[in-house]
Amino acid sequence: MEAHEIYLNRVFKTIEKAKLVEKGDKILVAISGGKDSACALYTLKKYSEEKNINCEIFGFHINIGSSNSKVIKKIVSEQTNFVGVDLITINFSDYGINLGELKKSRRAICSICGLAKRYLINKIPREQGANKVATGHHLDDFLVFFFKNLLSQNFSWISKFKPKVEPIHEKMICKIRPLFKVSGKENKKFCDYIGLPYIEAQCPFISEKDKIKILRREKWYRTINLLEKRHKNFKLQLSKSIEKISKKFEEKEKLKSCKRCGEPTSEDICGFCKIFRD
Repeated sequence: MEAHEIYLNRVFKTIEKAKLVEKGDKILVAISGGKDSACALYTLKKYSEEKNINCEIFGFHINIGSSNSKVIKKIVSEQTNFVGVDLITINFSDYGINLGELKKSRRAICSICGLAKRYLINKIPREQGANKVATGHHLDDFLVFFFKNLLSQNFSWISKFKPKVEPIHEKMICKIRPLFKVSGKENKKFCDYIGLPYIEAQCPFISEKDKIKILRREKWYRTINLLEKRHKNFKLQLSKSIEKISKKFEEKEKLKSCKRCGEPTSEDICGFCKIFRD
């Protein structure tokens, strides 16, 4: 079996086992222009076609208003055309978000941007009538995140380390991760093999503090790759263990509705409103 066939087979098994795609679904796939989210979009669409599942799949892009937004928008459009799906685009500016101004904030710009994206990735697909939203998070991402949360004793997050995260609030949308069992390197090879366009560019909003965090994260990626070299199938075996462990850390927290916007939050006022609506 060729490498691209092994890749598709592994992703398809994840989709099938976790029931990520089902009849009647409307799925919005959050795409950034990068290789990982492009693979998530492609594999979900291909799976639905090969299995003849009657569902709707769309590309969903958030324009953060960076200096290279036009280039990214072009790539995102090429990706959705390649896959054969429609594209839904929203802009940070439509929601009063200006990262250029927020860069002066004490809080890391990546943290602010991430919070805004998570808020909109839940809110917009739900308002568009979707019942699921997909992201391009892959095996390496989950393993690094797992180790970091384990060391910080943030055990509640372990419950989310699985391909499908069901909503625990009436305004939360089901989140699916079709690339749960494939690495970032495998995603790149697959994109290159099938000719799926993608962009590799550093965000122009990144601050020096954010760069330091990225370098630390890269060390984690190098560490798990080293373990993979020394122990064959280390990543896959660990991911299977994490899935089993996650069931023992089922989310016990009951989310509230934000008093300002009504979106799910663990506090009276959600983080989005505190930053962008104060």
